[in-house]
Amino acid sequence: MDGLDVRVTHLPDGLPGDQWQDDDVIAGYQRRTVVLGQDSEGDSIATFIRKAPASDDADEKRHGRCLRKLWARTRTTVFHTTERRPRPKAIMYIHGWNDYFYRRHVSEYWESLGVRFYAVDLRRYGRSLRGGEISGYIDDLHEYRAELNALHDLIVEEQGPDVRIMVVGHSQGGLIASLWMNTDHPTHVTAMALNSPWLELQGNRMLRIISTPVLKGLLLRGAHSALPIPDPGFYQRTILRKLGGQWDYDAYPFSDEQQFLPRAGWLEAIYRAQAEIAGGLDIQVPVLVSTSDRTMLQLTWDERMRESDSVLDVIAIREAALKLGDLVTIATIHQGIHDLTMSYPRPRRRYFAIVTRWAAQNAWHEEFPEQAVADALATVSAAGERTRNSFDDVVRQNDFEASTTGIV
Repeated sequence: MDGLDVRVTHLPDGLPGDQWQDDDVIAGYQRRTVVLGQDSEGDSIATFIRKAPASDDADEKRHGRCLRKLWARTRTTVFHTTERRPRPKAIMYIHGWNDYFYRRHVSEYWESLGVRFYAVDLRRYGRSLRGGEISGYIDDLHEYRAELNALHDLIVEEQGPDVRIMVVGHSQGGLIASLWMNTDHPTHVTAMALNSPWLELQGNRMLRIISTPVLKGLLLRGAHSALPIPDPGFYQRTILRKLGGQWDYDAYPFSDEQQFLPRAGWLEAIYRAQAEIAGGLDIQVPVLVSTSDRTMLQLTWDERMRESDSVLDVIAIREAALKLGDLVTIATIHQGIHDLTMSYPRPRRRYFAIVTRWAAQNAWHEEFPEQAVADALATVSAAGERTRNSFDDVVRQNDFEASTTGIV
């Protein structure tokens, strides 16, 4: 797959439907909306996304043949079990701040291995954002349990009571997933894999503690007060093809009045959630936390940012990760960027290989066929490759305008 071609459109203000329908963001995918009720901001909805099931007879037959081959090849490698067929496997994906689900290559990697992939656009993000709402705003991250529980129940309904689910969270999604796993202990979830989760502020917890009084002062102006935290746009520069990255997608598909601006009430919710992490959680399933090997947080552009986390402090993440539960594995991806799935091909391949091997042992207790994994890794590492002349249109540093819209 050569990059991504996606866009976001807003749902009508009326009540959305509750059945799967063709997605208007990613071709060949489906979306389903769910009404969550009310929170401090009023009515809210979420959107679930999945790859469309095979619809015609040829696809059904081909899918059936693939499954039969997979069952035959995995039956001899299942760890000490007498099951004739592997139990269903699924992934539940949660995106980060100023984000939505568009990473087709991630979904199709897992689908090619027989793992059903489900994603959520959280309330006031992406497909779920409606006119008049404050983009991405929430004042308590625990409230996301409504959409996570709803998606969890839908997966169990569709995949059956024997399904084993691995939760995958990126950046802020990793923080949200950790809270949910700790408070709800959802059934059928056997493991959690976090991709550069926002478990702590840059630096360490002392920075969060010291800056809390400043945040309290900003809250006096109102929870919706925008914070003066400019984003120079360096992270987008590491991923967008037109800026020298490898990916084509609609980086900021929202009108000006719906820009994602950090708000005082939202940041306070982040602080409270990170304080919970610092106090220690009791997540009772194995946890994998993957980060880049290097952080580059600075005010000027450096080409090495294309092989570093330019958004979060990876050392702070690793230290906080040890507070998640009793069984936490730390993986370091050399030359990975903030979203490890969008790194250059070599670190991207390494990330997927590590998560696959770890998930086989900890989430599903079942090996994948070696050739299937090799084929999937070759495909995902080739996704988004640049053409030889793609750098001709790269925006140079002097022409690059500061932005407040970077997806993280």
